[in-house]
Amino acid sequence: MVRELLKEIAEVARYRELLKNLVLRDLKVRYRRSVLGFVWVMLNPLLMMLVLSVIFSEIFKVSTKNYTVYLLSGIIMWNFFAQSTGITVHAFLANRDLIKKVYIPRSIFPLSVLLSALVNFVFSLVPLIVIMVATGTPVSMNFYFVPFCLALVFVFSFGVALVLSTLTVFFHDIVYIYDVLLLAWMYATPVFYPASIVPERFRVLLDMNPMYHLLTLFRGGLYLTTPAMLVQAAYGLLFSAGSLLIGSLIYIRLKDRLVYYL
Repeated sequence: MVRELLKEIAEVARYRELLKNLVLRDLKVRYRRSVLGFVWVMLNPLLMMLVLSVIFSEIFKVSTKNYTVYLLSGIIMWNFFAQSTGITVHAFLANRDLIKKVYIPRSIFPLSVLLSALVNFVFSLVPLIVIMVATGTPVSMNFYFVPFCLALVFVFSFGVALVLSTLTVFFHDIVYIYDVLLLAWMYATPVFYPASIVPERFRVLLDMNPMYHLLTLFRGGLYLTTPAMLVQAAYGLLFSAGSLLIGSLIYIRLKDRLVYYL
């Protein structure tokens, strides 16, 4: 398995120019015929923040310090994970013609989707920084955890993407199942509400949620001061490594059969 994985990594590196072109294609297709283009990457989380802020801070009276920053940081991180994995469900099916005609390391397709989502994530950080400055929110002393957290989220998402894109070729129902699962997952993650309001009997479910730990690590590195950073980093590392391992096992086991089911 290790030898197959190393071979796959070497193949992806050899096709890095193709990977670059696929990322550019994904970005161009996403914003084709859009007047504002990449501006929507920044406007989308801002508009979501405005709506959710009114709902949860004014109607449900959610009380959290720096709630605007808390909410926007949760939205952009969740969007990165949800949009990247949601699109990778179709990664192999959408490129079936190319896969059937020429040899290409299959993992390059979900990887290109994640890299294009990463570009969008970087742009979406702009409004977050602007909001932090406007609200006088100080940057955390643990800021060095932010790139580490982003790397963990990327690895975790890639593992999930390998599972989804591979299994969807054999079971198309995965597309619909994941849509429902993703919605439930979002509400089970403290994206727009504080974790402190979760009843004690449900804390175990929160601790089993990888995105809870990764999101907490991101916020802690960005602007919060929390003594549990190393604990969250350990959980994040564990879940990310496990996701990549499971995704790699499923992909390597089934990759040679993909072309027969596309």
